[in-house]
Amino acid sequence: MNDIVTKSHTDLVDPQAQRVVDFLEQIGLPSENIIAEQSERSIIGQNLPTYINSLPAEVKREARYLSKFVVGAGFGLFDYSLNAIWNEVVLDLRKKAIAYGIDIFFDSAVGGKTREFYKTDDDLASLKDTVLLDTCRKLELISDTTYKKLKHILDMRNDIGISHPTNYTINAFELLGWLQTCIQDVLNDQPTEAAIQVQAFIRNLKTQTTPIDQTAQKTIESKIIELPSHHLASILRTAFGIYVSPEYWGM
Repeated sequence: MNDIVTKSHTDLVDPQAQRVVDFLEQIGLPSENIIAEQSERSIIGQNLPTYINSLPAEVKREARYLSKFVVGAGFGLFDYSLNAIWNEVVLDLRKKAIAYGIDIFFDSAVGGKTREFYKTDDDLASLKDTVLLDTCRKLELISDTTYKKLKHILDMRNDIGISHPTNYTINAFELLGWLQTCIQDVLNDQPTEAAIQVQAFIRNLKTQTTPIDQTAQKTIESKIIELPSHHLASILRTAFGIYVSPEYWGM
């Protein structure tokens, strides 16, 4: 009697979730529009594997909020799953910021006297989601189109996610669309070539200790000329910060 029972992906959506709703009704708690209908959950179960399988194994291993998304969607808690999608987006954008260069990122994200309070990777958690999103767009860590999609998800998360009171009912295709944006446009996306060039230039600016030759100088100049003005602003801010820093002058 040790036969292995194989289940399809759609069996992830447990019909027994309805028993929880029945229990809510029995004890006098609201039971309507608490979980999504079985038909809506089935749509999630049928389409979910395609999206998740498009992710590299190393990304899936760290995507804890995608696991929470699956659990929430399986039980029909779509508003919970929406929050999970957004949390996964935020974590990945923070990783992109760290990979780009945390000092450069904070130079673009934070101005004035408050800049001194933002120094380490952990300080990214102190940025508002809108600031994180705007800065990633400015530095071309995400495209303009992706920015607009993510701004919509953030608006929906704030309006109809589980963290805010709402009577709106999220349908399966809406939820899958937001999941697709998270996976295809964020988790599977890389910064633009221009953003990578700026990152490399600033890193070399901070670490180079010997004069560069004329050939290298001309190569750098040709690359910088091609950069958009907002990237040039990042380079100038960082360069200015380096040369007015007491640490640079050994003070």
